[in-house]
Amino acid sequence: MLARLAFRNVRRAGRDYAIYFITVALGVALFYAFNAVRSQSVLFDALSADSERMLTLLSMLIGLFSGVVVCVLGFLVVYANRFLIRRRRREFGTYLLLGMSAGRVSRILLCETALVGLASLAAGLALGVAISQGLSFATAALMGTTMSKYRFIVSGEAIALTALCFAAIFALSALVDVLYIRRCKLVALLSAREANERGGIAHMSARIAGFVFSVVLLALAYWQLAINGMQMIDAHFWAATALMLAGTFLFFWSVGGAVIFALTHASGIYLKGIRMFTVRQIASKVNTAFVSMGVVCVLLFFALTTASVGMGLLELFAGNLQQTTRYDATIVASSTFFDNTDPEWQDEFTRYDGNMAACLASRASSWSTAVRESAQVDLWIANATFQQILEQIPNAARMQDADTLSRIGQTEVKVVSQSQYNATCSLIGQKGVRLARDEFAVDNTIVGFDELGRAMSNKNVALEVAGTALHGYGELQCVPLDTSAMSDVGLIIVVPNEVVDSLRSAGAFPYLSYLNVSYPSDRAQGDADLAATLAEASPLPEGSTPLTNSIEDQFHKDAWPLSNVYTGLAMTEQASGLRMVITFLALYIGFTMLVATAAVLAIQQLSETTDSLQRYRRLSDLGCDLCQIFGSLRTQTVVYFCAPIALAACHTACAVNVISSTLFMELGVDPSGLIGVAAGSIAGVYAIYLVATYLLSKSVVRSTKPYASGGFYRAGRGRVCSD
Repeated sequence: MLARLAFRNVRRAGRDYAIYFITVALGVALFYAFNAVRSQSVLFDALSADSERMLTLLSMLIGLFSGVVVCVLGFLVVYANRFLIRRRRREFGTYLLLGMSAGRVSRILLCETALVGLASLAAGLALGVAISQGLSFATAALMGTTMSKYRFIVSGEAIALTALCFAAIFALSALVDVLYIRRCKLVALLSAREANERGGIAHMSARIAGFVFSVVLLALAYWQLAINGMQMIDAHFWAATALMLAGTFLFFWSVGGAVIFALTHASGIYLKGIRMFTVRQIASKVNTAFVSMGVVCVLLFFALTTASVGMGLLELFAGNLQQTTRYDATIVASSTFFDNTDPEWQDEFTRYDGNMAACLASRASSWSTAVRESAQVDLWIANATFQQILEQIPNAARMQDADTLSRIGQTEVKVVSQSQYNATCSLIGQKGVRLARDEFAVDNTIVGFDELGRAMSNKNVALEVAGTALHGYGELQCVPLDTSAMSDVGLIIVVPNEVVDSLRSAGAFPYLSYLNVSYPSDRAQGDADLAATLAEASPLPEGSTPLTNSIEDQFHKDAWPLSNVYTGLAMTEQASGLRMVITFLALYIGFTMLVATAAVLAIQQLSETTDSLQRYRRLSDLGCDLCQIFGSLRTQTVVYFCAPIALAACHTACAVNVISSTLFMELGVDPSGLIGVAAGSIAGVYAIYLVATYLLSKSVVRSTKPYASGGFYRAGRGRVCSD
């Protein structure tokens, strides 16, 4: 009998359960779909070691963030259930009044929670399975692989994990509901509708002062964030975080009083129609729920920032791969990670006169068959900084922000010889430079530094390196010096060979050397041949085995001539893998936070509408028609939803602007298009919740007397309002 009663209650209260059901189903769908990504990899035709590592990394990160997602959704389910209990307190009080024990009422609640939980879990899993099929195609596209034999995949592991997590959430929710019913007194349940929110705003002067102070705190937070540059966690970052949190919560505590104060001084607006009622309803709502409004704003800030920055990083790794992987592979020799006083690598460098190809060819007999052509470029640290160049550019401050200019000015000038630079250009069929004995050229592939690089290349700019006075070549060069996942050659100085000879004669060694190679075969076969050659040239210690199948794990790393190797194919796969990881995490975290916060706002609005039914009846008694009341309800819903996302958008705009100026602009990336897509998607989901909340709130008002009886007419018109 109790189960039948619970089923009837759920069917009758379907409208009340709508937001709850939709939110839980979406949460389940997202949770399953992203946790099933790893299982979908069996569909792919072939995966390299780099792709496998990226999928493993993605699975690990999704697993870590899933713990946070479960906590957020658990809070949401408990919160939503409390709303449903609040909505039906009089009903439960009636059960107790008729003689039903608190235990039996609790069992009814348990049955209802189980029914709705199972239904939302089943619907969410069905939706999640469908989404995961689409994600498998998205994963393949992002990783640059194919699925020639697609089949429908359902991840039993992801289903078990999803069912286990949400079963725990529903069990916790049911326990909270049972404890609530058992502790409630009968009089509190039966008089629930009379226990409305306090409508006034106390301490008006304090609220106005608090509003002004909150704006000051937020301005200081933005200032501290701009100083920090979103590049490290330091005192400025923590100051910005603390000020942002304090300013956000103080803003919502005070904004209701500030708005009422402003509107009461504009009586022509405030006293028109039922605007006074609408304004005070909104102010009272924000006043009593300022803590949850602040939490919602912060979560929306995380959702917006995660999605926006994620799309910006996606553009960063999706950008100029064709330009940055023009060489088949780059072998790196770096003395910066080893003891510079160690004579072993220095002796090796001297024996082969710094020629990496000659050294590797002497160690590996297969070098000539694995490598068709090669060109080496050594980077030397000159006895100068960029500050002496920047001082000669009067409008440098217009080209870069002050922090970036300061970092560039303190950076040591790195130089390469003209002959090596031209040989590297020849390897990719690009024109080199012809320098006079007193000229230097600037090579730069970071778009954000192009204007500054052109100014440095001016013939009037002077630079002294190793005692040699030089002036600008006149043209900015753009040639990648190595193989990488993104453009990373910034403001490298090309100098005549004699300048580098002077550095060598003074006892200096190159701090970094690149040996760029081209294969006689395709890149997949070339990578395999190069791996075997490097393993022969610098074998792993006896008894050790490669950790992975990737090329960099096949040989022993030396300071010179073999510290590491980057292949064009591997960089492409790594960039694709990073795009996948960033995209999925941005979507997973951003949309989960968005759904949770929108649901909290929807539940709060519906709860407030239920508590304010007596007020809407009084408006009816005073002669207000239904269209006026629905207009007030619509305004309340729009303002209640837009207030936290508007402030969150301000926080996000500041954070994204700072990140753009310190990262995206410097690397020549314009993520505004993808950020716009992310913002539009978030706004669309948010708008769906807003409209659904308004329609459900309107339905709550319409279903109560006198509206449900059809006896409420437009004032003076004699017909029912159709809104």
